[in-house]
Amino acid sequence: MTLKFIADENIPFQVVKVLREAGYEVATVGEAAHPGMKNDGLAKLSIQLKTIILTRDADFTHLRRSLMRKIKVVYIRLHGDPHSIAQHVLNNIQGCINILRDHNVVMLDQKGCHKL
Repeated sequence: MTLKFIADENIPFQVVKVLREAGYEVATVGEAAHPGMKNDGLAKLSIQLKTIILTRDADFTHLRRSLMRKIKVVYIRLHGDPHSIAQHVLNNIQGCINILRDHNVVMLDQKGCHKL
């Protein structure tokens, strides 16, 4: 089974590209729906499509409880150039996936992936 992700608009395209090259199925918000989608809309879309949300938006760490129980989110708290961010995400995505088996939201920072 291929893991599927949906990348929020704030995710650099380099992240999408390296994950796709590594064999992950990744859609952008623009590809799956429409640009400018609100957080609740993206959460509902991810439930419908059965995808993990990739975002740099901290608001996804505290959506309505009814949505939080149904979604999976990788909150990417990294800064720097897009290529470095992409490489760090690729190097740590499997650890994030492992944590998401038991939790709904994880944070990926310079130290790696952590449950929230």
